[in-house]
Amino acid sequence: MKFMNNVYQVITVAKKEYIDALKNRVFIIFVSFLLILTFVSIIVSSFDFQAKVISYQTALAELQASHQIIQNLTAPEFYPLQLLRGTIEYIEIIGAILAIVLGYLSIAKEKGNNTLQLLFTRPISKIKLFFGKFLGNVLLLTSVSGFMFFGIYLIISLIGKTVITNIEIEKIFLSFIFSIIYLSTFFSISALLALIFKSLSNSLILSFVIWIVFVLVIPQIGDTLDPDNQVPGGLFNKIGITQKSDQLTILKDFSSYEKARDSLEQSSFTKHYERLIFALLGIKDMYNGKTINFIINDKNSDILWLVSAMILSSTLTSIIFTKKKLINK
Repeated sequence: MKFMNNVYQVITVAKKEYIDALKNRVFIIFVSFLLILTFVSIIVSSFDFQAKVISYQTALAELQASHQIIQNLTAPEFYPLQLLRGTIEYIEIIGAILAIVLGYLSIAKEKGNNTLQLLFTRPISKIKLFFGKFLGNVLLLTSVSGFMFFGIYLIISLIGKTVITNIEIEKIFLSFIFSIIYLSTFFSISALLALIFKSLSNSLILSFVIWIVFVLVIPQIGDTLDPDNQVPGGLFNKIGITQKSDQLTILKDFSSYEKARDSLEQSSFTKHYERLIFALLGIKDMYNGKTINFIINDKNSDILWLVSAMILSSTLTSIIFTKKKLINK
């Protein structure tokens, strides 16, 4: 009975958080912006994808009609999940802002108003209050991401006119799960700073400074310093070195430089998120045709960094939350 009462209290807080966010104009604006950009990007990419397929099929039909030899004709490889590149970049940037706004609002409203006065007519501990707030906002981020990924699936299937295989569906689902983990980290960081700082405006400013550093600055510096990015299409591809083992052999001569560059990228959990999702979706060509187990094993360090960042940030937030007096502050 006590357990069910505890669950009910957590769910009550989570429901309130969920509904409050849906009523917030700032949140709705960012969600709308994210969805519009995502769907427009996927629609345009799907039309382009379908045009390439039709172009190949038309060329093949013309060759067959003219009775030309086509046995040596190599069919181009089409990877529909690569169409999600723009979507992942929007999640990295705009999705992170959305999570920051949610984290800020979840604490700011308690500091500014006695919004939980009615709820506190029933006894509830701060840890249950935290779990309720965290659960409500994570479910909200899950709902937005779920709607977005499902919409992407429909657009690729209907407009791109391509069949998404079961393995590709599993890869999309895993990308969805890791996206939630990534966004939850930014939510926790923003909420943590709002708890620590007396000035809510200062906490929000610092949250966006962290966003700029980890989402924009560090990944951009790392990409710019990557030797393979110095030539359009990739330096190694340009000179005909496509084997990963051969690329690593060459990079050994630049081990100190590459170690420093990679260490810089490793400090950004956004970059870990990007590396993992780009591998799952085959945006990095070397992972196309690879099994999920292969990708997970190859990217286990990125997964560890991503999950650790979420656990650390949410744990610190829960600790500070239970020690802070938010009501009537």
